[in-house]
Amino acid sequence: MPKKFTHTQAFAHFDTVPTNVQWSWSARNESKKIVVVTLWQDEFKKVDGKLVYARGALWDDAKRRNGHNELMKNLRWALDNCDGWLKVIVAIPKDKNARPRSIDECFPSKMQVRVMQLDEATGEFALEAVSRMVA
Repeated sequence: MPKKFTHTQAFAHFDTVPTNVQWSWSARNESKKIVVVTLWQDEFKKVDGKLVYARGALWDDAKRRNGHNELMKNLRWALDNCDGWLKVIVAIPKDKNARPRSIDECFPSKMQVRVMQLDEATGEFALEAVSRMVA
């Protein structure tokens, strides 16, 4: 049976510690150049044969949330320091229609995603799951 992870344990799997266990959806380990993001499993979409995770512009209230602001900083840091590469914690919601959502289950993924678009002013971003080439 697969190991069950808490959200904090999933971050620890990638050698990162969330700033706040209640609202952090991302974390980074600057010395190891790792950025980890939590993404909802059901929000990945196939676009032109590629697996994409995208968020549109957010309303002002959402942009004031600590977790969102931290995510924007961590996505920017990944672009500036990790060539946009991210590690992923996959989250499964208790209720897909709830707002805000809460995590029923989560797990560290082997998936590699890369930041393809980031607009920190609007909160828009796009991530693409890609095979990471090792030189």
